[in-house]
Amino acid sequence: MPLNIVVVGAGVGGLAVAASLARNGHKVTIYERARSTTDVGFAFRLMPNSDRCLKYLGIDTVAGGAVAANSMRMVNARGDIVAERTENEDAEKARAGTSVFAFRPQVAEQLVETAMKFGVEIKTGIKVESVDVEKTQLQLQDGTTVSADLVIGADGIKSVVQKQIFDTSKYHPKPSSGHNCIRFMLPTSTVQSDPELSKLINDNYRMASWSGASKRILVYPVDYGRQYNFVCTHPEDLSDKAMVNHPDDLEKAVNYDYRVSLETALSIYSEFESRARRVFELGDPDGFRFWKLQDLEEVPRWSVNRTVLLGDAAHAVLPFGFSGASMAIEDAIVLGELLPGDVSLGDISTRLTTYEESRKPRVRYVRDKSREIGQGLEDPRALGQYFQALAEYNAVDVGKEALASCH
Repeated sequence: MPLNIVVVGAGVGGLAVAASLARNGHKVTIYERARSTTDVGFAFRLMPNSDRCLKYLGIDTVAGGAVAANSMRMVNARGDIVAERTENEDAEKARAGTSVFAFRPQVAEQLVETAMKFGVEIKTGIKVESVDVEKTQLQLQDGTTVSADLVIGADGIKSVVQKQIFDTSKYHPKPSSGHNCIRFMLPTSTVQSDPELSKLINDNYRMASWSGASKRILVYPVDYGRQYNFVCTHPEDLSDKAMVNHPDDLEKAVNYDYRVSLETALSIYSEFESRARRVFELGDPDGFRFWKLQDLEEVPRWSVNRTVLLGDAAHAVLPFGFSGASMAIEDAIVLGELLPGDVSLGDISTRLTTYEESRKPRVRYVRDKSREIGQGLEDPRALGQYFQALAEYNAVDVGKEALASCH
């Protein structure tokens, strides 16, 4: 008999797991506190491993606006070329899973369409206050109680659900790399019509990065190539002092909703070459968003009874490894494989434990490598090995093997 499943959170991971489980015939309802599932967020990298997962759900990310990450150029703070690399060169592998730059609202829109096609009900503007892991119930802000066969907490790094799974006073998000980030976007026409920037960022090398003194500026195209996304990391002490105006500044910074001034951005990257500083000058002064980079130490467990965590709620990682969204998507596929349409209610708890055991080594590796990269791992060969390890992981196969081990 199909399960009655509720998912808390309609981010990329929540939508992906809802689609994965509804496709198996289960009844799935998502509760999301925001009023929209597609308006929030900047852009992110999808490596072939996660793009392969989305293809498995029937989603073509490039058709939906993602841009193939075919080439990149790395320069130092002075503008000297340090390395160049290409991807997606094997056409057969690229068809199975492409390395892409994705605009989060567009991927979310594709996931919403796919989830609804499989019968998922998405309820927005509803805040979940708490979860009862003994009764497998949600308590909503309006006092309503929602019962289910399975609760999935996909509600991010500041999860409500995780409070019932492990001791959040002991295991909680922290700025392990000592970095903050500034994010913003620019129209492609603005970048490529600039005489200086167009020499570095063009159709030959559309992704570029500047690195120096524990600082990075990363730029890549999204939205059918119509916009460039900028991710600018730096030691946290250089911008923490700007984040002291209100008591809720830290919360805003964790949720990408804290603004920084053009003057602050330029002062942080003052020693970088003129082209790097130029990207800030071209930006909307109101458009610079501050992000405090945090991750989560390995937690003792991901589930209790028939309540389980997924994505950042279970294993938030730093963005240096290009894998925050990817890990959530892989989780969704593995969990979907472990809970086919004929799974019994009595088997759920064991399957959740198997899901955790099969996924923990993977996310541990990504978390550790993301920290290393954030602390200055610049060896192109080492990075190449990491990217290869990401790309070669097949979540579908992992899920099927995990399911076979349950019988």
